[in-house]
Amino acid sequence: MHQWSYQMAYPVLFFYSMHLLKALVSRSRQQDILSACGSVVFQSFRFLKTSGFTYRGLLTGSDVTAATVELSKEEDADFMEHFSFAMDGAALSVVWTLMHDDKDMSKYAGEELELAVKEVQGNHMEKWEAINMLKYVLSSIHYPWIIKSHSLNLMLILSGEDHVEEINNHVDFTCFAHRIFETLKAIESVMIAAPMALVRKKAFAALKKVISMVPSSQRFDILHGLVNNSTSPALTAILLDLVRQEVSRESRQADNDCIEDEGFRGNGLPRWASHALELVELILRPPEGGPPCLPDHSEQVISALNLLRFILIIDSRGQRSAKLFRKETLHKVHSEWLTPLRPIAEQIQLENEKDADEITKQIVCMLNLVQLVLYRCIELVEEKMKGC
Repeated sequence: MHQWSYQMAYPVLFFYSMHLLKALVSRSRQQDILSACGSVVFQSFRFLKTSGFTYRGLLTGSDVTAATVELSKEEDADFMEHFSFAMDGAALSVVWTLMHDDKDMSKYAGEELELAVKEVQGNHMEKWEAINMLKYVLSSIHYPWIIKSHSLNLMLILSGEDHVEEINNHVDFTCFAHRIFETLKAIESVMIAAPMALVRKKAFAALKKVISMVPSSQRFDILHGLVNNSTSPALTAILLDLVRQEVSRESRQADNDCIEDEGFRGNGLPRWASHALELVELILRPPEGGPPCLPDHSEQVISALNLLRFILIIDSRGQRSAKLFRKETLHKVHSEWLTPLRPIAEQIQLENEKDADEITKQIVCMLNLVQLVLYRCIELVEEKMKGC
């Protein structure tokens, strides 16, 4: 039997409380969750407060970490494995307070949570910790969508401060990079799987907001990782559109400053163009070989072609004119990325035009868009090749 000191009882009871909350929420039906969990969560928070735990500590996970450190001094790893979902419970207790409108709950905990959120918003390291805490809820398949929806609400509140990039550029992001990538993947899972359009839109808003908080020097790395690890053509298309928006922002900034980001590299490409073209090649010339799979991947092909078209247009304007593409690069784009797509798209379109069902019509429409952007890209590349 374990012999715990009086001080050790609090961490143990804390972990049991967090696991109880996690188990209760995960087993509650969507329509019954408020009535089923309300009083338990309320009593749980009252216990946590009297034990010295705070909403700020739950929001950032620091209370869980502190309790883990304290308890691990006395217990072995096997015992601690029983509390592996403590982070889930901490995040759920905060989200529950945010979503619950019970008068007792609001009076007792609402003001404390509001103050904790403001404190965390003012501390950029803690803000990242709090945002990353919510991945435990968003990535789990065990929690109702209403819980995930309110988790996204909290994430948007935490990340809602304007002009965060300038501040985050002075924050060491390396310690957060892996965890924020996991958080973004958790948000993506909601975008893909949520049955309600409102929740999917909310997840997309959170995805854009959190990505915008990443320092600009590392934002392309995050986007590249998300695209490279995406298994959904529709999601990949969305991510490539975010890349296009980032290219637009970076190129405008370079124009305003009258300098290129980090200067031109040896191959004539600024950093933003190099990253973007790598992603275009990833889609139009997949690593497994051959052209992209049409019509299954039509959405991401259209987004990749639009991104390429956008870069080609940028290369034709102002002082940057004809500086982004060397002759060898243009030849590669023309012969390896674009030209192989043309006969494939035309052939598949001809085959599908023979049928008249609704799905086939949608395929033909998508292929029309592919060819429209494809031909424009070919025209732009050929114009540049003539000038080389």
